[in-house]
Amino acid sequence: MHPSKLRLDIFEESKQELRTSFERRWQTNDLQTFQFLSANLSKCLPALPVAQHKDTYFDILSYRVLQHIDTQFSAQFSGIDDFAEFDYTAIKKHLPALFVSYHSGSYRSAIAFLVKYNIDVVLIADPLAYKHNADKMTDQFQLVKNTFNSSSDLVLYPADQADLTVQIMGKMRKGYSVLAYVDGNAGTNGYYNRDNSLKIPFFGQEIFVRTGLATLSFYLKAPMIPMLSFYDENLKPRWNIYDPILPVKGEKDPGAYITNSTRYLYTILEKALEKHYVQWEGWLFLHRYLDLEGFSGLNMDATAAPDASAITINDNVGLFVLDNKYYALNKDNYKLLELTEDVFHLFDKGNMDAIGERPASDIHLLYKNGFLKERIYAA
Repeated sequence: MHPSKLRLDIFEESKQELRTSFERRWQTNDLQTFQFLSANLSKCLPALPVAQHKDTYFDILSYRVLQHIDTQFSAQFSGIDDFAEFDYTAIKKHLPALFVSYHSGSYRSAIAFLVKYNIDVVLIADPLAYKHNADKMTDQFQLVKNTFNSSSDLVLYPADQADLTVQIMGKMRKGYSVLAYVDGNAGTNGYYNRDNSLKIPFFGQEIFVRTGLATLSFYLKAPMIPMLSFYDENLKPRWNIYDPILPVKGEKDPGAYITNSTRYLYTILEKALEKHYVQWEGWLFLHRYLDLEGFSGLNMDATAAPDASAITINDNVGLFVLDNKYYALNKDNYKLLELTEDVFHLFDKGNMDAIGERPASDIHLLYKNGFLKERIYAA
């Protein structure tokens, strides 16, 4: 069987297995990731009906499955049609460079472009991926290297390594280029650390993003070369390679370059997602980077809830169970509240009458955080 046919057959079988485990999540309320995803989609893609969020979740997970399958077909990266997009003759004069990619499409195959042309590379990995899959990453690199009979060398660092900047600078001075995924947005002290972050617009919201790659680019006077993958209508991995972003030689103030180039990197992503939004893994985690301050004002100053007859359950409450504990997420303001099991099931059944019989302190807490809202009566 031809490898491309085998790949698609494996994908179809894997999707069937995924569907079984996917539906089990709803049976067991294992929905933490889905509820945050739904909140993120509501904020950034308001034109997408909430009723489609479940299907969107399945599509995102399906593309993740395809991405993992593609790592098993690393030798097939040699058949990528878009190597012409990677104009090595033009790029060569900019090396060493920072190749900046995104978690979309067949993003792991980015390494193939560098290996094919014998470029030594420092790969910056997500801390969790590094912890659990460093050996697999190294093995995949070796497979691709063998495919192209390449002389490339790989150095692998986690994004949260304390001396990461020093290590990268040392390697780049020795001629190594860097491959990093800017939308991973990880670094020292975890995802929620706002140090060295920039607030930028993204799909009508504001997000905090790391500026480390742009900062390295400025001080090393090394260009950033954006690369973005997507699957076409035949599920074939495709790539867009963008013109290098070049720091100005002689410029001593990094502020404008760091801000403008970082914004541009996310503009590339935003434009691509207008067409291929279900191929981006970042929707699952976007709440980690959103500026949530603007969402926090709902009823927070209320000293008491209105009469129970005047309030109802907020439709934008998402329920999930985690480690035998019961939670409600207000998708309007990202407030998270642990519930007792009985109140959880009252919300699940939409039983406002029974909720209204709860102690006033319980109702006030739910109202103050937006899990209950005032009824809207028709005129």
